[in-house]
Amino acid sequence: MKLTKKLLAMALAGVMLLTILTGCSGGKTGDRLVEEYLAAYYHGFDAYKDKPITHDVPEIKTVADMFETSWLKDDGSWTFSSKTPNNPKYKALRDVFNKYASGYTVNLYAFEVDSKQSELNQAMRVMSPADHGLSVYPPSGLTNAIQCATRLVTRENKNYRIVVIIYDHHTLD
Repeated sequence: MKLTKKLLAMALAGVMLLTILTGCSGGKTGDRLVEEYLAAYYHGFDAYKDKPITHDVPEIKTVADMFETSWLKDDGSWTFSSKTPNNPKYKALRDVFNKYASGYTVNLYAFEVDSKQSELNQAMRVMSPADHGLSVYPPSGLTNAIQCATRLVTRENKNYRIVVIIYDHHTLD
C-alpha cells in the first residue's frame, strides 16, 4: 500500500511537472485540478479503480461560505469532531450534509495553503495518512462511488483549501 501511494505520488508529480513545463493547465481552475488529482489517486487503488468519481457536490459552496479559521487548531487539526456531537459548528456541518446521513461516509478536510503550494501538493495533503479529516458521517459499508469537491477560500488574508470526500455505500442495481 505504501509503495502504491509513493508510485502514484511520483506519477502525479510527473504529470504536474509536464503541465508546468508546457505552461498549460488546460484552462482548469485550481479547485478542479485538486479534484482531478484526488480522482487519479483513488483510481490508483484496486478497490476504487472501477468506481465512478464525480465532482458534483454543491454543498461545498455552503461549507466554504461557512468556514471560519477558528475551526482549525494551530497544528491544523479540527477544534471539534464526532466526539463533540453537540458542538454547534459540528451540528451545522452535519446539517449541510444531511442528505448523506444514511449510506454514505462524509469526510471534510481543511488546511492553510500558501501561494507556493501547488494543487498537486494540496491534493497530497488530503491523501496523507496522517490527516483523516473531520468525519461528518462515519463509514457504513463498501464503497460503490466517490464524490469529491474542493474550494479555496480566503480568511484573514490567508488561503485555506476546503475538501469534501463522500463515499457512496449504496448497493448498485
